[in-house]
Amino acid sequence: MNKLNIILLESASLQEPQFVEISIDCNGDLRPLFTGRVDLPAFTEWFIENEDAIRKSDFPVDNLTQDSLAKKAHCFYESVNVDDDDLIDAMFDYRASHCLRFACRGVDFPEIYIGKLGSEHEISLFTQNEHWRYFFDIDDFFCKLKC
Repeated sequence: MNKLNIILLESASLQEPQFVEISIDCNGDLRPLFTGRVDLPAFTEWFIENEDAIRKSDFPVDNLTQDSLAKKAHCFYESVNVDDDDLIDAMFDYRASHCLRFACRGVDFPEIYIGKLGSEHEISLFTQNEHWRYFFDIDDFFCKLKC
């Protein structure tokens, strides 16, 4: 199973943003997904606060396709019924606990989603210029994050 990593690339004061890399280890092939500066304590805290949702919550819109979480979110906002306040609220709540952009307020961070899809867990991105999706070991990720 793939391993998701958050690696501190440059040691700095915790009062300043830290330079990190989020990467996926696919059988020894390390693929960087994001490299940039984040407030590492706040970033880590967001993961821990949202662990239960990341592990257990299904995407809030019934969609029988096997698209990635990021593509599902993208498609939702392309076709949303703006009069359905409950659905819009549910989607906002989902994004707040599954979109890494919410963990990095004030940082130019891509719309990377992390969460449960069926019986697996994925991290994904979907834009007009880039799209990827990786399934990973959720237990390994949270174990390393908390150590």
